[in-house]
Amino acid sequence: MKPLFNKFNDYLADKLSYGLSTMIAFYFIVILVLTPLIYTQPSGFVAWASYLCSVIFQGIALPVLGYTARKAGDKSDALMKQIFEMAQKIESLVELLEVKQEHIDQELDLVEEEIEKK
Repeated sequence: MKPLFNKFNDYLADKLSYGLSTMIAFYFIVILVLTPLIYTQPSGFVAWASYLCSVIFQGIALPVLGYTARKAGDKSDALMKQIFEMAQKIESLVELLEVKQEHIDQELDLVEEEIEKK
């Protein structure tokens, strides 16, 4: 039962984190955060500071941070894929060089045998 629940949690967390880290979520939250200011504004410096810290930074900055983190992760994934592909190409080239070296060694042995026969 627990693994199924963990799979559900992972699925839900992936979907929510993706949804909340989109710029659409950012714009939606900006509208939700700024709409109450039309009807009532904080009075005084402390109220404004509290509003800015709690609502603006948490409500608006977090989706932007999630969006940039997701973009950085995508770039990192692409870079890792390129590095992996390059490593595979290098490995195949090394194998090819080893085969070529074996052929060269065989040819050299044949030449040495012919020289010894003479």
